[in-house]
Amino acid sequence: MPTMADITVKNVANADVIYVAKVASAGDKTPAKWSCDAAHVVVGFRPWMTVNTRDNGPKNARIVEGVFNAPIIASINGTDTIVARVPINLSATLPTNVNGAQVYDSIFQATNLFVSTLMRSVYSTGYAPT
Repeated sequence: MPTMADITVKNVANADVIYVAKVASAGDKTPAKWSCDAAHVVVGFRPWMTVNTRDNGPKNARIVEGVFNAPIIASINGTDTIVARVPINLSATLPTNVNGAQVYDSIFQATNLFVSTLMRSVYSTGYAPT
């Protein structure tokens, strides 16, 4: 079982962005939560991420659901205002009745696909490749 910790990622300018561990999961159906505290002084204006896990119905797989939510902030009449949000959901069902190394390889490939240049282009433009 993974241990709760801060997560450091790179932004588009290749600078480190730290998502601070806020709440560790207390068990199934209770999400772990991270927040990018340096993004804004107002807590509600900060990007955040949660991860939630649980068994599927027949209990032969684990469901993992990640949610990322980033507010887009603009200054309106001198006041920071959330004008939009970018919610991103990633869900996986991981079989528990097969070789764990094969499941890990599938997850490794899938998450690397999502950070590929082509997929980043798809997600940033909102258009599938043609």
